[in-house]
Amino acid sequence: MKKLFAVLLAVCMLLALACTGSGTEPGTAAQTGTPDQPAKTGSEAIDAVGEDGIDWNHMTMDELYAKAKEEGGVITVYSTTSDANTAIKKIKKDYPDLQFEYISCDTNTVKGKIEQEYDTGNVNADVLMVKDSSGEIYNELVLWDVLSVYYPATICAHMDPDLLKYGMPLYSTFNPWFYNTSAEKGFPDGVPITSWWDIVEGYNVDTKSYTDANGNSTQKWTVYTKDITAPSYAALWAQLIIDSDALFAQYKEQYGEDLVITYHDKLQNSPGFMELPENNAGVELFWRFSQMFTTELSDGDAVVEAVDNSINGPTLGLCSASKLDNAAMGMNIAWVTGLKPYTAQNAAAYSYVVNGCDNPAGARLFINYMMGGDDGQSGCYTTFDKLGHWSVRDDVVYEKSGIGFEDVGLKAPDYEQVYANYPNVKAYWTLWANMR
Repeated sequence: MKKLFAVLLAVCMLLALACTGSGTEPGTAAQTGTPDQPAKTGSEAIDAVGEDGIDWNHMTMDELYAKAKEEGGVITVYSTTSDANTAIKKIKKDYPDLQFEYISCDTNTVKGKIEQEYDTGNVNADVLMVKDSSGEIYNELVLWDVLSVYYPATICAHMDPDLLKYGMPLYSTFNPWFYNTSAEKGFPDGVPITSWWDIVEGYNVDTKSYTDANGNSTQKWTVYTKDITAPSYAALWAQLIIDSDALFAQYKEQYGEDLVITYHDKLQNSPGFMELPENNAGVELFWRFSQMFTTELSDGDAVVEAVDNSINGPTLGLCSASKLDNAAMGMNIAWVTGLKPYTAQNAAAYSYVVNGCDNPAGARLFINYMMGGDDGQSGCYTTFDKLGHWSVRDDVVYEKSGIGFEDVGLKAPDYEQVYANYPNVKAYWTLWANMR
């Protein structure tokens, strides 16, 4: 009983932090957007003139450069990926009259840092570059005008309009399952799993666990992951919950029978505070996964190393796609792609202009340069062609991932729904994982 109380207390604290935070709240003077009139994003924003009266989206790089020199400040880039630092090294050579600074930020804290600077009027960053897997950046910073999305018209003409809804994506990437290519040679095409239901194989619907009536372990996979409550991973499970119908259908196709729902008596919903829906295939998958014995590791390199070692039988690992680079160092690892009903979210890296910054032209010049300018070559866009990255421009193809974007099987996220669901995923993971 004491353990359950401690778990519930931890969940309450987690949600309280998520709800309060240091962010801008509706109704404060710092905000310019409102729920009824949020900031404009997507294709319709390309022809919109900014509140400063400047038509930024139709300015050439030369025009931006001229204005950036007039601003004369240090263009500061907050980024959760070192890709931004790569871009800065490139742009310094082409625009030597400008000064740039790269500040590495943690994904879990950069949002609060941006909010605090904005609310206090001490804006330091000009550009924010971050993955918005959970939709927090879009829903809490973009729609409230803490950040602006820069939509250079000539570049957007080479992009799928659907990709522009939540920001300006730099490239597409994902968080895949990894497997050991040496250990799994007995499977068709060497790939050990073909659907999300394969991951939770061995779940006992009678005991609601991975132990049978005689106390024997029935779990098939040894699983290593990053922190499931981190935005990228909680958002992935939130997306699966949204797509319940597809998971119901996949189970029926795979096993020839209807999915048995077993999690209902494990719900401890509190309306408006901690909620997951009933009769949902995504929640059932999440419940079954939460009851597996998994090992959480803080570093993706450690995850793929554990998969490579595979000393505890069939092994899977969940972390970022970039960790496939470890295969070049001799590790026997590969991604799972083509997973049904889809492999993962399309976790794009987005770039934003920080409102109230000192270098609005310099910020846009940097973003334009990262995106390759008008022709895809007038900048450093091809620099980001690497394992786990796919181009979002139709006139520039990334080839180093070795597999076409359409063959990976990524899901375009719905950040309004993901944003609503992922705090509940985090809370229930904390609760359910402690029920094993």
